[in-house]
Amino acid sequence: MKRITKHKLLFGALAAALPLFVVSCLYFDNISQPERALPGSEIEITAQLRVEPGTNDKGRLVFAMLVPKAWNAAETASLSVTTKDYSQNKNGDPEVVNEPLEPMPAGEKDPKTGKPWSEAFMQVMGLGDNAGLPEQTEMEWVVWRSSTAFEIWDKITNPDNTETKFNPVHADVNIRLKTGSEPLTCYLGYSYGYDSYGLSVDEKRHADAQFKLLTVSDRVFSTTPSVFRYGDVFGITFSPSGTALEDAPEIYLCGTAVHDGGQRTEIKTAGDKNRMTPVEGRFEKFFWPKDLFGLPNDAVIEELHFHFINADGSIAVMDDENGGGEFFVEQSAE
Repeated sequence: MKRITKHKLLFGALAAALPLFVVSCLYFDNISQPERALPGSEIEITAQLRVEPGTNDKGRLVFAMLVPKAWNAAETASLSVTTKDYSQNKNGDPEVVNEPLEPMPAGEKDPKTGKPWSEAFMQVMGLGDNAGLPEQTEMEWVVWRSSTAFEIWDKITNPDNTETKFNPVHADVNIRLKTGSEPLTCYLGYSYGYDSYGLSVDEKRHADAQFKLLTVSDRVFSTTPSVFRYGDVFGITFSPSGTALEDAPEIYLCGTAVHDGGQRTEIKTAGDKNRMTPVEGRFEKFFWPKDLFGLPNDAVIEELHFHFINADGSIAVMDDENGGGEFFVEQSAE
């Protein structure tokens, strides 16, 4: 008779302090999350999971996030899971594609702590890096669960006592999260586990939590007035809070003017002409584009792009939401 050694998929949360002999088989390969967001906006996050099975349970995916309580993420966020190589495991189950994760029912409890899942995650994992922030935001762990009960084997033992080993299983959890209306800085937390096992500090069967910084603030820059043409005098206001230039005593406006059939004139270094004026925690600069870029009066400006640097140019803030290039400033229609 063939002897089969069965190992099942496990999902869970981070313990604050763990014995050295405890080994986890759940990992995050990557979490793609923006570092900045506007108040009241929707951000997209992808968490890449890797499961190297080594337990004897099966159950449904439990995915948890640490978020500001005021965001009401259980009601406003949407999550889905897609597996990548689940079908290659022993059972040959089909891949799960864009399966919605549903909020954990309020009456469900973690089987290890006996507490509601949100409280259990807080007890086991805490606030992570948020505890060190000067301004504290009330945070909560919000928990979702899959409909699919996953079962993953790491190997089988064949009749001739040879072993067939299976590769780890990968999955993506795609998240759409709506920020609150108030500016803040916090660390979003991420962990995942398995509903049939729960959260245990002494015998770890869950992924280590990951914490990633997020600053919610007004736009990095704005224009004054909001309606203008490239031939007008207008201003740019830069908000450094939460950017790499947050502590810079001086900030300079750099950029590129595209003009006269695609010619490019650039400002790359700091100088008196492009130094911005500090105003109540922000920096502003009013200018006539042709003067700022040293263009002749008859030049025709087709596009304007800007970025911000410190005095020696060692730190630059670019448009990370659009590939890390310069911020495009579009003139109003005629």
